[in-house]
Amino acid sequence: MTALHLSAQTDSFWLSWSLDPIAIILVPLAALLYARGLRTLGPSPRFHGSWRPWTFYSGLAFAILALMSPLDHLSDELFIAHMAQHILLMLVAAPLVLLGAPMIPLLRGVPRPIRRGVVIPIAQSLPVRMFLRLLTSPLVAWPLYVAVFVGWHTPGLYVAALENPRVHTLEHALFAAAAYLFWWNVIDPLPLKPNLSYLLRVPYVFVMVVPTFVLGAFITFTKEPWYAPYALTTEKYALSHLEDQQLGGAAMWIAGSFIMGAAMLLNLVYVVRTEQAKQDVEEEASG
Repeated sequence: MTALHLSAQTDSFWLSWSLDPIAIILVPLAALLYARGLRTLGPSPRFHGSWRPWTFYSGLAFAILALMSPLDHLSDELFIAHMAQHILLMLVAAPLVLLGAPMIPLLRGVPRPIRRGVVIPIAQSLPVRMFLRLLTSPLVAWPLYVAVFVGWHTPGLYVAALENPRVHTLEHALFAAAAYLFWWNVIDPLPLKPNLSYLLRVPYVFVMVVPTFVLGAFITFTKEPWYAPYALTTEKYALSHLEDQQLGGAAMWIAGSFIMGAAMLLNLVYVVRTEQAKQDVEEEASG
């Protein structure tokens, strides 16, 4: 199954939408299961206050924006648009979905016979639990994210994804999976216990900034274009091949560093709050 592009006869950019199989199947299914699961949790669910559903659905909306909107069509013609697509998918949609604490609603949203007869037995089986624990381990999730992010931006794989819709779909699937695993160690995976304390999440995120920063810098300051297919499409947007690449590299560099920096700052805030709460408890106990 590959992504198809729908364009009006007028070739209007705003009417150019992509039928990406990931988005057109998984996003509506996730939204449906989440909404169905929320209804089973009652009026005052433990983890899902008024803001979490909003972040979850916002994450799905950004995934649709990245994978199905005219941005996907434009990403075939401009490198900077392709970088915007990757940023939205990996650095915006994935963390927003995780902030929505999706595990309980998605599980509860599955019809009861399937949940009890299929999903729960599989999820509780020892091999599956060990495999998922391995994948979400920081020592696995971090290098996997780096390998996926850097690997798909090497000219060979990047051009292959640009020219082959099936490879492009595979690229997006790996991006989404790797991003979800990475952010699992940054955002509390409720109702499960986190793998890292708030303090340890700061260096975990910081070491992720380095490869993003370095790759963005290389793409921005290189003297030669890396991705040959864009040489045929950038001029109609009043950009040279190299200028388009430099803008995309700068977007990756700046936006990636900003989002990762915000994640570090928020975790530092939680470190301070946690320590302050402990001190308040100790003072009350001693007083």
